[in-house]
Amino acid sequence: MKNKSLIQLIIFILIILLLIVFFKIFFNTDLNLSTKTKFENSEIIENEVDKDTSTSAENIILNLEYKSSDALGNEYIIKSKSAESDLKNLNLLKLIDVSAIVYLQDKEPIYIYSDFAKHDKISFDTKFYDNVVIKHSDLNISSENLDLMYEKNLVNLYNIKKAFYQKSQLIADKITL
Repeated sequence: MKNKSLIQLIIFILIILLLIVFFKIFFNTDLNLSTKTKFENSEIIENEVDKDTSTSAENIILNLEYKSSDALGNEYIIKSKSAESDLKNLNLLKLIDVSAIVYLQDKEPIYIYSDFAKHDKISFDTKFYDNVVIKHSDLNISSENLDLMYEKNLVNLYNIKKAFYQKSQLIADKITL
């Protein structure tokens, strides 16, 4: 009789443990976004500005690369030749000479290039501006602004200069996806 009760207790404990693991894996919102920041090849330069001027010291990061991926397997990589910290909001970076690649599950990658971008280190929202170029399979777009709202899963493309799909020219003022 003792062996039977012991086996039932062990089975009950295993079921409870499996339920806990199941809920941690499938219902934990912290697992939806895993991010990695790569600073291996980056250089951080601190420029001291004279105390007589009203500006304070600013940080410049060279060869910056951010990587993030979501629970669906989509990956977002953004690189810049240099970045400056926003002194008013330390979570914001002004990226200079920017390139980004978006790898969507079972689709061809999307390549994004721009002169500048504002990148939020917490939410990964990125606002590309000045000479934005988007390339995706047969689609080529030249624009002034592209906003990637990573948490909201939203893309705003506006101030479009040229847009081509294969050999056809597309005309649009704004595209929201």
